[in-house]
Amino acid sequence: MYWRINCSEHLLLQLNPSTSAKSSPNIGVNGTPRLTRQRSVTYSTGTDRGDTRRQQNHVDGLNKTTATGEASSSGFGGQSGDVRIVKWSSSPSGYLLAGISRQGIYLWQLYPFLLLSSLVYDPSEELGQMVDVIWQTNSDDDDDDSGTLFVLLSSGYIYEVSVYQRETMVLEYQFATQHYWVRGVGEEEGMRKVGLAQRRTYRLPPGSGTAVCAVATESGAVVATRTNVFRLTWTGTVGSSTAVREINANPLAQIQQITTVETESCVLELYLFSDGAVCVLRRHATKAEDAPTVHVLPMGERVATAMSFSVISGVLAVGADNGDVLLFVVADDGDLQAAACRAFGQGGDGRVAALGWTSDGSAVACAHASGHVVVRSSLGYELNVSRVRKLNGDPVSASMACWGGGGTRLFVFGSGQTPSAAAMAFARAALGTGVGEGTSARVCLFSDDKVLVHDCAFADMRGTGDDVEPGLQWQAAQVPSEYVSGAWPLRHVAVSGDGRHVAVAGKRGLAVLAMASRKWRLLRTQQQEQAVRVTGGLLWLGDYVVAACAVGGLARLMFFSRRRALDADTAHVESLDAAPVALSSHDSLLLVLCADMHVRQYAVFADNSGSLRVSFRRSVDLRGAGLRLRQLRSLQWVPSAAFDRRPAFLVHEGARLRVVDGLGRSGQVLSERAELTITSGVHFGNMHSTVWWFDGSQLCAALISLEDFMDGAGLADARRLVVRPEFFPVAIAADLGMAVGVDQDWTLEDSAVVGLAQLPVRAKLYLHNILDRMLSSGAEHDALLYAACFEHLAFFPHAMEILLHEVLEREAASSSEAGALVLRRVVAMLENFASFHEVVAHCARKTEAAFWAVLFDCVGGPERFFRQCLALDRLDTATQCLIILQTLEPASVSEANVLALLSRAAAAHNRALCIEILRFARMAGESDDTMRRMVARLTAKN
Repeated sequence: MYWRINCSEHLLLQLNPSTSAKSSPNIGVNGTPRLTRQRSVTYSTGTDRGDTRRQQNHVDGLNKTTATGEASSSGFGGQSGDVRIVKWSSSPSGYLLAGISRQGIYLWQLYPFLLLSSLVYDPSEELGQMVDVIWQTNSDDDDDDSGTLFVLLSSGYIYEVSVYQRETMVLEYQFATQHYWVRGVGEEEGMRKVGLAQRRTYRLPPGSGTAVCAVATESGAVVATRTNVFRLTWTGTVGSSTAVREINANPLAQIQQITTVETESCVLELYLFSDGAVCVLRRHATKAEDAPTVHVLPMGERVATAMSFSVISGVLAVGADNGDVLLFVVADDGDLQAAACRAFGQGGDGRVAALGWTSDGSAVACAHASGHVVVRSSLGYELNVSRVRKLNGDPVSASMACWGGGGTRLFVFGSGQTPSAAAMAFARAALGTGVGEGTSARVCLFSDDKVLVHDCAFADMRGTGDDVEPGLQWQAAQVPSEYVSGAWPLRHVAVSGDGRHVAVAGKRGLAVLAMASRKWRLLRTQQQEQAVRVTGGLLWLGDYVVAACAVGGLARLMFFSRRRALDADTAHVESLDAAPVALSSHDSLLLVLCADMHVRQYAVFADNSGSLRVSFRRSVDLRGAGLRLRQLRSLQWVPSAAFDRRPAFLVHEGARLRVVDGLGRSGQVLSERAELTITSGVHFGNMHSTVWWFDGSQLCAALISLEDFMDGAGLADARRLVVRPEFFPVAIAADLGMAVGVDQDWTLEDSAVVGLAQLPVRAKLYLHNILDRMLSSGAEHDALLYAACFEHLAFFPHAMEILLHEVLEREAASSSEAGALVLRRVVAMLENFASFHEVVAHCARKTEAAFWAVLFDCVGGPERFFRQCLALDRLDTATQCLIILQTLEPASVSEANVLALLSRAAAAHNRALCIEILRFARMAGESDDTMRRMVARLTAKN
């Protein structure tokens, strides 16, 4: 997930062209420009082959362009005077940004933010003004910047503008003297060598009306005018059309935004109208003759203002005028199922102005008119809130929010005549397709050039509640500039099980860090770094880092030892039949899912001498399971001793978590609302493993006992558990009985410097939840074995106190025999531990007096409990029970026990405890005779 780690960076959006590089377009923390070294700048002449093609392909009626792809380092450039950008569109890779004014097209690279090229046209009444811009990519490779822009004009014309690779450097730095200049993140090759060139012009059918907006699809585009909706291929051919009045009966409503959703059975077209309605037009994917159906998305009394769909997560986000964000999960049959509705709680104008999904679909940025930017998880959990302001202090009313390549930087572009923009740095959780022991058990975040690892040292901590708040225990490491300058963005990060080593992989190569020495190791040569590209995941398996990668275009599984130099020539290599997609490990079992829908299983053995043996076991065909590789988040095993005979896999794709058997059949669906999945394979007592998933509000688990594991039942007969953490969980510390996560629950202003101290790691105990679930199902022996594994922890008595308190309150509220039975089981289990009397006394003192009779009826009575404390010489615990004795027992019994306790305290020469007992007796209203007897006994003891 995503959390802020730095202050906002303002971007100067000057629309006047500049002919010299005088300053960086970035603004410092205090709002003043950050000046850079004066450099002479060499621009391209604008006479390269691309510009020649553009001039030749101009059609009649178009006026000559006034810009030929010039570069400006201080702002937008390309037009004189103030020009308002009316539409933005980021490339699918997140590296480039296109914007249009009424008469111009502009292309920037997002990081570092810099104008690359522009096309500016003279005004023409015949052609009208530009109203929308969409992208078509020419390659599935994220590193390929080529593509095509389609610019829609109000008259119905469509410009096809090529984003092509230049043959010459657009901007070169020339230094007159010797210098030492370290390249930053992603700056190894300088500016991207891309430019704009118009290729063709299309036109909608005559009489179509004024064009208003468009959206790209996999096969073409959907273009809306005021009266009709046209579906075009990428060659400009009109496939079909629909009248606007058939979608929305309101004659005054106009289409403002279009979003498409494609499933195997149907295609959904969602239209956001000016009256706030979201209309869904459903067309059959294969039967074109079937008439489309239309319905209105249910939003209650809310007025929709923005919407965005993530193909990866399969979730539609819709923003409303009151600040609410509604999330809908798209089912296989095309139904939009309401998943969550999250309210805006910051005050002011909460209207949602823009929505932007991350490239992996795990989070959405919600930009509000008040200047607040709320980052939510894919199912609505609020991760953090920021307030974006202009340099004059006014809030930025966003017109677009988009994430840059790598998903660690959020760009917010303001609307209005005065252009404004800001970039916010984020750290994201290392939750990817490589699932290993360290990734599941430790909190690891990474940003553009840093890796943050939390040691999760909670074992010696005592909490006051079931939420434990540790101190600052982050370890930060800077990724070497020689690696990140060319390999950015980081795509895979894995931490070892002991937390002492971290491996990272960008778009090429990989690097390994030893946390103790803060030393990085890179691949031995640049040729190796260029050849190795990690595509299927990265994880640690003991002392080895495993990379599912492509080496020179060939699919490989590589094992690098942390004890040796990082060398691709000496690494252990296993060949794969197809490109790896996902990777996971469990003890010595390694699973690799390839693009051919086969899961390859390996057994990995390593001894203390450093020798490695990798044994291929088998390949499982999952072609019949209907896996959606584009939406795949992770593939893990279903814990079962029968895995070799009847393999089963836990598949997390989009928002669905399901089980797929070894025959390629889709089995049990665990959840239709899952954001992340963690399998905890640490064995405690009779508990073999646990499968966890988070649904946006609660952490759910399937508990697999040792019997279920040995019988091969897997998840079928597993007990279920629900935990509600007040933070976003990213790891499970199974050896501590805790869920661990990060929480930023305050609003961050522009000027706030967000350091590691403002990345609080929190933990929530779930030990008592598991024990409650076991005891409720009658597994008392399993509960005792499981609890005994945690008795050595400092917070074990506190966890048992929470367990007793929750069961007691539930039993008292229900007054059922079943509830009393569970309470007796809890007490019977606690009697086996040395902290039993302490737990019962603390629980009683923190519980309402009305519940005391129920509790001590299970314990054996307050006087018996009190006498046991005296016999064990636990005088402090016995003192806490005095008020309970006075309430539940007759006065004579209470007086005798007070005298007995006073005698024991006096014999132990515990003066403070004696004074406390006498004070209690006086406040309890004991008679003067009783007080005299107490004092006399106390005097006799002394």
